[in-house]
Amino acid sequence: MDDQPCGCLICTGMPPGTDADILSTVARHGWSAVWVPAGVDFAYTVGLWHTFRLPELAMFGLNGDNMQDWLNGCVAHIRAAGLPAAEVPFTGVIDGFPTQLRPVDESWRDAFFGTAHRFYRGQPVPFQQLVWPDAAGRWPWDEQATASSRTRQAFTWLPVDRHPAGGWRLLGEFGDDFPLPTEADSWALTARSVLDGTRDPALVLFDEGAFDVLDDRGHDADDLCVTHLGALVQRHPSLRRLGDLREGSAATRTPGGGWDRAELTARQRDASVSGWDRGQEIRVIG
Repeated sequence: MDDQPCGCLICTGMPPGTDADILSTVARHGWSAVWVPAGVDFAYTVGLWHTFRLPELAMFGLNGDNMQDWLNGCVAHIRAAGLPAAEVPFTGVIDGFPTQLRPVDESWRDAFFGTAHRFYRGQPVPFQQLVWPDAAGRWPWDEQATASSRTRQAFTWLPVDRHPAGGWRLLGEFGDDFPLPTEADSWALTARSVLDGTRDPALVLFDEGAFDVLDDRGHDADDLCVTHLGALVQRHPSLRRLGDLREGSAATRTPGGGWDRAELTARQRDASVSGWDRGQEIRVIG
């Protein structure tokens, strides 16, 4: 692949569109580190393949500003010492901790690396994930590692369909095609019986960036929990019809299977707050 010509926006002279700032940074410095704020932040580089024929780098699960710095530090390390072998720990990026690189499976590209995809005009370029250990030095695939280090890092060296269940897998499965006005890995209030398919959604609230997806018992259900919104959309395709639901709105299922939309009432908002207080004590990985 190193001999493959670069078909990026810079090399082809194509207009930058929405990525003018990225192109300017790559042209000046050789690459850019892009921070993607999300339910769990991630960051990745754009331009390493164009400038150095090095794989682009990605990092997941820590503070966005820090990850940008660490990715830049990893680039400096690679330029000084060469590209480390995959899955071999090395130091010099995060003070006091080793890191290692693992190749990213191509199936994650549409979910995570849209800016790079546009920059390279759809040309597939290699990515590697910069993996970090927990405070005790245990890698995230170690069952003894902290839950934070295991769940906050995507296992992008695995194909999407082999990734453990959870927010990262849902993002990979939906890619850029999530139908609702938030992200597939966002937490939603629901009932266990809705999540397992025993009951169908009958009431959906969207307020302050969060969804309540409830059956005909509403917030009085005795099995409230929170789960990833994408898991509910997978279980109940009828939710796809609510892509136009505005914040501060409620949707009620009609006998014919459609949805009636209305402004959220003060009573519904109060019930939602109370429901979240009870339901968030039980988090179910979707």
